[in-house]
Amino acid sequence: MFRFLKLFFSALWLKENYKFAFRFLISVLGIFLTNLIYSKYEAVMLITNPEKLFIPLYIYTAIIIVFVVWTCLALKSVLSWQKLQELDELENSFKDKSSDYKDFEDVNKHPNLTSRVKSLLEKD
Repeated sequence: MFRFLKLFFSALWLKENYKFAFRFLISVLGIFLTNLIYSKYEAVMLITNPEKLFIPLYIYTAIIIVFVVWTCLALKSVLSWQKLQELDELENSFKDKSSDYKDFEDVNKHPNLTSRVKSLLEKD
């Protein structure tokens, strides 16, 4: 039973946070592949030309930092669950507005509405 619930909530979380899951998966794969390529290149550079090993090290470090920052920027959307709920409430409030507001939208029903500035200018 708990295994089913765990699977259900995992699927629900992935549905809600697919962007973060995608970025996280791409980042992990990118870091793994970059590490694999760098380790092969490092072994060759240590044997042939060890003083030029810093160039691939800088490139490797820059790529890893880009992946980490990219993933952290996606993490912001995961942590803002409360904001998503507030947006849903706001969206529902526009859908469920009363008939008074719907009537007010119709300009033909209220042709004498003027702006506050115009009404103040007319009084003077």
